[in-house]
Amino acid sequence: MPISIHVDRGGPVPLYVQIKDQVRRLILAGDLPAGSHLPTERELAAAVGVNRSTVSTAYAELAACGLVQGRVGRGTIVCSLPEAGAGEAGAEGAQAQPLPWDLLFATGRGDDISLARDPLPLCASEGVISLAGGTPDPSLFPVQRFMAATDTVLRREGRSLLQYSQTEGHPPLRETLAALAMERGIAARPDNTLVVSGSQQGLDLVSRALIEPGDPVVVEVPSYLGAISVFRAAGARLLGVPVDEQGMRTDVLERLLARYRPRLIYTLPSFQNPSGMVMSAGRRQDLLSLAQHHQVPVVEDDPYGDLYFADRPPPPVKSLDRRGHVIYLATFSKALFPGIRIGWLVAPCPVVERLARLKQYADLHSNTLAQGALDEFIRRGWLREHLAKSRPVYQRKCEEMLTALQDFAPHGLRWSEPSGGFNLWCQLDAGLRSRDLLFRAGQRQVAFVIGEAFHADGGGQQSFRLNYSYEPEARIREGVKRLAAALKELIADRAGQPVAQAGAGRPIV
Repeated sequence: MPISIHVDRGGPVPLYVQIKDQVRRLILAGDLPAGSHLPTERELAAAVGVNRSTVSTAYAELAACGLVQGRVGRGTIVCSLPEAGAGEAGAEGAQAQPLPWDLLFATGRGDDISLARDPLPLCASEGVISLAGGTPDPSLFPVQRFMAATDTVLRREGRSLLQYSQTEGHPPLRETLAALAMERGIAARPDNTLVVSGSQQGLDLVSRALIEPGDPVVVEVPSYLGAISVFRAAGARLLGVPVDEQGMRTDVLERLLARYRPRLIYTLPSFQNPSGMVMSAGRRQDLLSLAQHHQVPVVEDDPYGDLYFADRPPPPVKSLDRRGHVIYLATFSKALFPGIRIGWLVAPCPVVERLARLKQYADLHSNTLAQGALDEFIRRGWLREHLAKSRPVYQRKCEEMLTALQDFAPHGLRWSEPSGGFNLWCQLDAGLRSRDLLFRAGQRQVAFVIGEAFHADGGGQQSFRLNYSYEPEARIREGVKRLAAALKELIADRAGQPVAQAGAGRPIV
């Protein structure tokens, strides 16, 4: 059925969201009645002038809302909507209509995170090997020690820890965090250190403080999907800078800074999520020099810096900052455990003051009991011991995944070889899509995250992220084996040839 769709290519809302919203309105208005056939992905992509994958994502979102259903051999069909007032008594009830919540949601807020959500129902199924979520290994959690730290602070200062606290954070913890930052070469004091409810809240506060709708923001390509979502929700126009084996391409960054004068630069220089790459010391200095020259703030996100395998990564960009251009953001969700929801940042005092005021609107303050227990845990030296125990475990898991890829992966797949962190990055040959591979991998009960979620430029169809931190080593190997089998089948179907042999893949150089 022909439909008219118009997209704004220069706007902050992703193209697939614009397509999804317009089709949704047509369905809810009755212009596309139940049983109607939507145009094929190829037809609508040609009519609107977008990539087919953009339409595919829009249709997947509509299906997730229960508005359409894809049927083999019949295309995409509009589903029946619930009858208004069904089962209601009386004339008033019979006239009542379901509230159209989908039409009331603010466009662009929380729309694009669904790309990362795709494998989550699969991951929750019993027997599925998850190479998707970037979560730490729960078998490493120092539960007994954290219980001891919690018990100690409850006995010592329980009445104050269970009362309202300072928005900026529990004062003893701010002192401890400033000391941690100084160990990393960062000039930190308690008054320029802010405790946040996980680094995700830190990103949200920064976006609220610095970004107006339409503002250009520089992100790496690929980059952390949570940051991309936060910046898009703020209405930012994202400018992508590619990442290579030395991290963000500062030569490309220099051209973007001169042309667009962005509001901020976002970077993950150490064991970048999702690529696992480490920005070289020279690039870090170049990044800071460019930011200072063009007077653009840098948000340095460092969730993995302590999770190195052999050599510690270069010092943080913030350690080079003498003029207050860098906001340094860190978290305990990767190095320790995510459930306590404690992150922290170091920034110039005026920035900390503004972010603290914005934080008051969200949650007044982060969990004070968790802050007190964490402070006790760190002061006893247990964080340092936990990291020393965790690093070789994650290194073995990474090596197991790399060995399995070398043993099982066919031609058509390349991958990075990280030296720390939780993830490695995979690239398919041209003509293959990670979304198609995810479907086939799901049939073999193994999950990963497709690359589109990490690409602010609309690309990433040939890439995907594998996580090695969560599953045991034996399941990592079995998961890669299943994934390789799915890829061989996909390659064979695309080429109409026999299945490719194992051991023919290669690392990304």
